[in-house]
Amino acid sequence: MKFGNNLLGIRIKGVKSFRHAWQLRMMHWVLAPAALALMASGLYINKPYRNMFFNNMNNARKTHFTAQYFFGLYYLARGYYAIKTRGYRKLFPNARDVASLPKFSLYELYLRKKEPQYPKYNPAQKLLFTFFALLFPLQILTGSALYSTGRLQSLSRLFGGLGNTRKVHYLSAVTLMSLVAGHMYFALTESFSKLKSIFTGYFTPK
Repeated sequence: MKFGNNLLGIRIKGVKSFRHAWQLRMMHWVLAPAALALMASGLYINKPYRNMFFNNMNNARKTHFTAQYFFGLYYLARGYYAIKTRGYRKLFPNARDVASLPKFSLYELYLRKKEPQYPKYNPAQKLLFTFFALLFPLQILTGSALYSTGRLQSLSRLFGGLGNTRKVHYLSAVTLMSLVAGHMYFALTESFSKLKSIFTGYFTPK
């Protein structure tokens, strides 16, 4: 991954560095609306109620089934990109990241003034990506089993039947929604320059 003139990825105050390639930014903005559509429609399908997004089950199901294809496309494209560029080595936590979690947690809890420095992703972000990597395929498998209960009945057997498949899908979705909420909170409160980098690709430390 390039960091402009900063090849080691160490942030230097006032020096613009390259953070997100255009492919990553494009995939992110495919995932974001698809994930939000899946959440909203999934909650309605689970417990129908009249709201500003859906007024009947048919609209919610169409939205859910359309968004799921973009979700699956993102997962395949992101996996291919991570393998092709070997970027997966920077996405998941290593022993050093685990060891630095207490220091990072103290900073996030306002018990430490100095922000720990990381090349690109901090330990919490890497844990988030790990959970995403595990939960995304689980959602795809359980969602596929619920989508086609006849042809894909064998998938539901992996989870102990259709009832258990629905429970796993729902609990996994709730977990993902919690993680997305946390991701959005930190993205909106941590640094405006970092937030801007998901649009421009560049980050200028202050």
